[in-house]
Amino acid sequence: MKADLAPRPPRSPIRVALYSHDTFGLGHFSRCVKIARALSIGLGPVEGIFITGQPHTSLFTAPPGYRCVRLPAVTKCPDGNYAARDAGTNLTAVVAERRRLIADAIGAFTPDLLIVDNVPCGLRREIVPALRHRAVHPNARTVLALRDVLDDPEAVRREWERDGADEALQMYDEIWVFGDTGDAAALVAEGPLSQVASKVIACGLLGSSVEPRSNGSACRSRPNVIVTSGGGADGDDVVRLYLDALRRFRPQVSSRIVLGPDFAHRAQRELTSHNGFDASIERSAPNLGSRFASADVVVSMAGYNTVCEVRAAGAAALLVPRVRPRREQWIRAEKLATSGRAKVLHPDTINPRSLWVAVEELLEMPSPVPEALTGGRKAMSRAAWLLGAECAGVLQPLTTS
Repeated sequence: MKADLAPRPPRSPIRVALYSHDTFGLGHFSRCVKIARALSIGLGPVEGIFITGQPHTSLFTAPPGYRCVRLPAVTKCPDGNYAARDAGTNLTAVVAERRRLIADAIGAFTPDLLIVDNVPCGLRREIVPALRHRAVHPNARTVLALRDVLDDPEAVRREWERDGADEALQMYDEIWVFGDTGDAAALVAEGPLSQVASKVIACGLLGSSVEPRSNGSACRSRPNVIVTSGGGADGDDVVRLYLDALRRFRPQVSSRIVLGPDFAHRAQRELTSHNGFDASIERSAPNLGSRFASADVVVSMAGYNTVCEVRAAGAAALLVPRVRPRREQWIRAEKLATSGRAKVLHPDTINPRSLWVAVEELLEMPSPVPEALTGGRKAMSRAAWLLGAECAGVLQPLTTS
C-alpha cells in the first residue's frame, strides 16, 4: 500500500465498479459477483456496476444495487489468441469499442472504488486509459484482484511485459490476492509483483454461500457424483470420459452432469441421447456449488471457483485440469492433491478406466474437512479501510500474514 494513502471520506451510497475482461469461461465474472456480495454485506448501501464481456450474466444473482455494463464479447482461442465472439467481426474494432464503453462507464459513474479482475491492463490494455484518468484524482481508489495462481511465472512475466503491466501496477492502490499467504508470496518472489510488493494483500480464497457437507449421504442407497465442466467451452473430454466409464463399468451410482452454458449444442444433443444408467444431464444449474456438500465425489476441471466451492463444502474431488494454453489449473490441482484433498489426472493420459478407479478410491476415503474461506471478509475489510467506511469495526490496515 502507498505510504501516503489515507482513508478518504465516504459518501453514501458507496459506488463500486468491478471490471472483468471475460474472454473465456465463467470464472472472472463469478469472482466479481462474490466480491460484490461481500462488499454489500460489509459496507452498507452500495451502488455498483459490473463492466463485463460475459455473455451469461443472467446465470448469476448480483447483489441489490448493481447493474451490468455489457461489453462486446471476445473469446480466447485454443492457441491463446483472442477473437471477437461474433464471427466476422474485426477484433481491433471490437476492442476499440470496448475501450470506449469502459471509459464512458467509469467516467459517468465515478466509482469510489474500482476493482479490476486478474488482468492488470485488461484485454489489450483496454482498462489503462481509465486507470490513468483515475490516477490524477486523489479520492479515487483502485484495486487489482488476482486469483491464487496465474500461470507459470515465466509465462506471466512475458505476458505482462508484452502488455506493459508495469505502468498499470503503479496505478493500483492495492493488489488483493485471493489465495493464501504462500500464493501471494510466490507472486512477489517469482517476479510479477516484486516491484509493488508493499501493495500486495493475501485475502484468502473467495467462497460463496456453500454449506458444509453433512452425514446425509450415509442414508442414500447410491453414492452421488456431480460432474461439472465449468463454463463448458473445453469440458467435452471430461464429460465424455465420465459417460464412457458409466457405460463400461455400470457402477451403482447416481450422477448429475452439468455441462455449462458454452458447451457445444451438437455435443449436448449427442450426450443426452444416452440411456441405461442413472445420470441426469443439464446445461446449467444455478448455485451449483451449493450442491457439492451433498456429493460423495465431484468430478471437474480445476477452475478457481469450482475448487473454492469444493473446499468450502468439504467434498472429495477428482480434478482433470486444463493444461494449455495456461498451466494455472494444473498448478492449482497439484497443490490441492499434495494436501490430500483431491486426486488429479492429466488430461492427456486419462481414460475411462483410470477415471473410474480414481472415483472409486475417493468413495472409499473419508471426506475432507470443510474449509472456512476468508476472501470475501478480508476484501470487505480492505475496502472499508480504503474508503474510510465502517466495516465491523475494522478501520486499520491489515498485514499480508
